[in-house]
Amino acid sequence: MPVPASSTTPQKIDRIEYGRFRNVYVYITEACKLRCSGCYMGERLERASKMQFEQIETTLTQWRQMGGSKLTILGGEPTLHPRYEDTIRLANALGYEHVITTSNGLAKANRKFRRLQSDDFTYVQISVDGGSAETHDAVRGAGKFDETLETVKELCDRGFDTRIICTVSKRNERDCLKLLDLADEFGVSLVKYHVLSVIGRGHGSPQDGMEPPEWLEFTDRLHTAAQGYTTRVWYQPTFARRSEMHRFEAEGYRGCIGRTLDRISVFPDGRTYVCSFLFDTDLQFAEMREGRIELNKGPNEFDLFTGALTKPGCGGCKAPGSCMGGCPAEEVVDGRSSCAAYDDIVPVCRLWKSVPAN
Repeated sequence: MPVPASSTTPQKIDRIEYGRFRNVYVYITEACKLRCSGCYMGERLERASKMQFEQIETTLTQWRQMGGSKLTILGGEPTLHPRYEDTIRLANALGYEHVITTSNGLAKANRKFRRLQSDDFTYVQISVDGGSAETHDAVRGAGKFDETLETVKELCDRGFDTRIICTVSKRNERDCLKLLDLADEFGVSLVKYHVLSVIGRGHGSPQDGMEPPEWLEFTDRLHTAAQGYTTRVWYQPTFARRSEMHRFEAEGYRGCIGRTLDRISVFPDGRTYVCSFLFDTDLQFAEMREGRIELNKGPNEFDLFTGALTKPGCGGCKAPGSCMGGCPAEEVVDGRSSCAAYDDIVPVCRLWKSVPAN
C-alpha cells in the first residue's frame, strides 16, 4: 500500500554511517486512555499532544539522515494516533532497518494491528504489568489483562514477532515471573523486564519503587526462573554488585551510555532527549523547531553526562575500569547516588544493553 506523504517527502533515505543516533524513539502522541501508576510519561498524559503527520514526516526523515536505523514508535498509546498505520508504512519506506512499536495491546490497538502485516514490523512490544489479572489490572484497570492477552495471542498467531515488556515493582515482583509460562504458551519471542523508575506518574507512588538490593534479588530469581523456557528473557541491569562489574566490563561497558549519543527520543513538543531517566527535566539535548534540530545551549544532559568524567556523580569509584563517574542522572532525579547509599552496589546505565538472562 503506498504511503500517503507530502510531495517533498523522500521515499527512501540512506542513513549516514557515523554510529550516532542509531536508536530513534518517536512519541507520536502523548494521549492514552489509561493512567498507570508507574507510567513515566507523567503530566504529558494530561497534555495529550500529538504530532501532525507533517511533523512525523520531518522527524523520521531527519533522524534517519542523522544515522537512525532502529526506530521505535511510542506514546502515550501510539495506536491512538489517527495516522498510526501511515507512520509505520512511512518508516519502512524511508529505509529504517528495524521498525518497532510499543503498545498497551487493548482491543482498540489490536484493530490497528489488523490493518498491518507482520513484515511491517521488526517486532511489536506489548506492555503487561504482571503475570495475572490481579497484578496487571491493579495497575491498568479491570478486565485489561485478558483483553491484552487476546491481542498478544492474536499477534503471535498472525506471525508477528511479539514481545512482552513488564515494569517490575513491589506490587508484582513475585507474580510477574508467571509471564514466562504465558509467553511459552503463546509463542512470544522475548519477555523484557525493567525496574519501575520513580519518574512521571511514578512520583505519586514511590512506595512501589524497588531499592537497588531488591532489584538485584529479583534479577537473581529471574536468572534461575528463566532456565528451560523457549522464550528468551532480558532485563536492564540498572544496578550491579561490585563483584559482578567485571562481566559488564568484558561486554564493553564503560559507564554512562548517554555520552555515545547512540539514541534519541523525540516528543510532540519538539524536545529531544538522549536519556529516558531525564524526561521530567529541562535538560533536553536538543529541540526540533520548524524542521531544524537546534542544540540546547543552556544546561543540558550531554554536559551532565560528560561532566561525570571529571566530577563523578557517585560516592567514590568502586569499579574504575567500567564505572567512569557513575550515573549522573541519579543525583538529578533521585537526589542521591545508589553508589553512595549502598556500599557494595554500583549503578549501571539504564540504557546499557547487556546479555539476556537465558
